[in-house]
Amino acid sequence: MQIVEAGNFEIYNIKSDKIPIILNCNAFGSGEHETTKSCLDIISSIDLYGKKVLDMGSGTGILSFASLKKGADCAVCFDISFEACINLKENAHYNCLNNIYTICSTIDAIKSNFDVIFANIYSNIILCNIKKIDDLLNKKGLLVASGVNYEYNFEIRNEFNKLGYETLKTIFLEDYVTMVLKK
Repeated sequence: MQIVEAGNFEIYNIKSDKIPIILNCNAFGSGEHETTKSCLDIISSIDLYGKKVLDMGSGTGILSFASLKKGADCAVCFDISFEACINLKENAHYNCLNNIYTICSTIDAIKSNFDVIFANIYSNIILCNIKKIDDLLNKKGLLVASGVNYEYNFEIRNEFNKLGYETLKTIFLEDYVTMVLKK
């Protein structure tokens, strides 16, 4: 990923696809953190064309923006931080994205189903919401879980495997794990 600074904003080019993303980073998700980088790498390698994406704990919206620019039909983002949601809406405007929806709430406010879910959040939040995540993900859908601490890696994969998920990829980062699971 190549990063070019531009005033108060940064332009991110995702790996080989060179998708520019303009961000004003007033929330988590600048693209610098290892978990965000690994999610961006996954986005650059999967087919998102026509997919409906859910971004859990969306922060700046970087994962949704990359997904939309890679061909996703729409993205629904939610974050519990009001400031993050405002920042995401501003960033969506800077990137000329209209097919993105922001919800300032918890996972309980989400009432639709998705083809791809990004959960770049704390391990304990993923563990507490496994059933809800499963209910929101379409059959054969992909879950990209990142921000997973090493000690929770097996437990999270095991809980999703009990629900019939297949582990497609596990990426061990410096401090965290990113995993791609298929329902």
